[in-house]
Amino acid sequence: MLYDADCGVCKFIVARVLELDRARRFRPLALQDPRAAALLPGMTEEDRMASFHIVDSDGTVHSAGEGLAELITPLRRAPRAAGRLYGLVAGNRDRLGKLLPDAARRQAARRIAARTDGQ
Repeated sequence: MLYDADCGVCKFIVARVLELDRARRFRPLALQDPRAAALLPGMTEEDRMASFHIVDSDGTVHSAGEGLAELITPLRRAPRAAGRLYGLVAGNRDRLGKLLPDAARRQAARRIAARTDGQ
């Protein structure tokens, strides 16, 4: 799961996904990490930073609403709804980020760090 490490809302959402991911299917990686470019071949930096991405073990990339549908299985049957929901959150992440308390930001950072690099 590749996400924007400079986005408080992104980190908060990634942390919640990791919290619910008891099977440990997802491993977070910041889009700013040099390894992200290798996981997203053919994408420009602008394209990489334009959304979050899920990369399957076979290298298949799911971005934006399609990536959201990978996280929330019922949305796979409603790709337009997944795209709209993703757009709503992504388009308002600056405003939503201001609503996050500092404690939630710190907790998100700890949860992501605990899952980074195989820990």
